[in-house]
Amino acid sequence: MEAPPPTRQLEVPELTVPAPEAVGQLAFWNDVGVEPVPVREIASAEMVRERVAALAREIAHDMGAEPLTLAVVLRGAFVFAADLARELIVNKMENLLVTFFHASSYRGTKAWRAPVIEELGDPSTDGRQTILIIDDIVDAGHTAQAMINRLASPTRRIEYCSLLDRPEAREVPVHPRYVGFHLRGPGFVVGYGLDYDGKYRELPYLAQWIPPPPTAG
Repeated sequence: MEAPPPTRQLEVPELTVPAPEAVGQLAFWNDVGVEPVPVREIASAEMVRERVAALAREIAHDMGAEPLTLAVVLRGAFVFAADLARELIVNKMENLLVTFFHASSYRGTKAWRAPVIEELGDPSTDGRQTILIIDDIVDAGHTAQAMINRLASPTRRIEYCSLLDRPEAREVPVHPRYVGFHLRGPGFVVGYGLDYDGKYRELPYLAQWIPPPPTAG
């Protein structure tokens, strides 16, 4: 039975994250006695769930029941990858293998030009030759390019899936095939696995991080 033809990706929603001015911490958690979080929600938890489910349907249609390795870029993509893997199972993609890579490319809001990638698994296990890289965000594209170069092989098919994609920031010619949301504007995004200096990964939604006001003196 022939595999179904590749789909043309459905329209990708766009999120706006403008460059913020420093503001005081938002107070939406004050009523429950929790220290407020300096963020502005840009995509609700429900919006994120719907996009992950849509991506899983698209990937399952394109790849069918063929063996597939998910190469997860840690740490930012761990929540996205877990939810996506479960949605792939829902869509009858049960022949999955998951392997992990640790990529260091951010310090605060600044991306490093030469990311450091550490392999934490063996993507060639069981002879699986189709690899789907799962990433949290593609900005300049240096981490994405490093991941693709690391996994490239004449006998291996490589595809890229990123929760977020900011094409206007691209410095190298990489283009994820599967994208959850396009970003417009230079603002820094946290939540759903993404962090600012290790914070805010646990938020169930996507949010723009708002810098606090400068300390007096």
